[in-house]
Amino acid sequence: MKSMISKISIIILSLMVSTLTFAEDKPAQEEWLFVHTAEEAQVTNNTTIVMPVTRDIFAFTDRPYRKHAYMTGEQFASLWADSGSDSFKTDPPNAVLTWVEGEDVKEAEIVVTGASLDGKSMTYTVMGINIQQEGMAYREHKGYTINNVSVFFDGYDNPIVVYDACQCGIGGTPAEIAWCSSPSLTKALQACADAYAPSND
Repeated sequence: MKSMISKISIIILSLMVSTLTFAEDKPAQEEWLFVHTAEEAQVTNNTTIVMPVTRDIFAFTDRPYRKHAYMTGEQFASLWADSGSDSFKTDPPNAVLTWVEGEDVKEAEIVVTGASLDGKSMTYTVMGINIQQEGMAYREHKGYTINNVSVFFDGYDNPIVVYDACQCGIGGTPAEIAWCSSPSLTKALQACADAYAPSND
């Protein structure tokens, strides 16, 4: 298990290092990286991966910024809908797909050209997978299923909105973002209502 964790850590670090900025001054725009994890995923063919969205997508900024946030599946998929010059639609992200096969951690470098959310499942359109070459195991009634799956996406240079669920004029402080990123949206909405309720004084 320690060896497996070490391999995964090396993969994460190698992805991050490939996108690090070593300039002393902060760049004008934050660069966001993303991680989508799931217990399993279906690789339906060489260009399609279907992953459940059982938890929010984790987002964090590259150095020198020190920010992190959580995005819903819908928010994350919308990054491929934006047609801006630096969007994922115009310039698809590189990514590293990792999964566990027996005692081994497997990985594949891919390009994610599209993403769409259908209920609680995210369908990624990709380039770079060869089912036979990767040795993915075929499971009856499930097709090519991979376990303990993570996808690490490289940089997104546009601002992301991670706290719009509250819909009550939140300004985006770390505390407010934390409320809106809470697994309990009801609690987040109540926090917004309390924060912006008219004073009785």
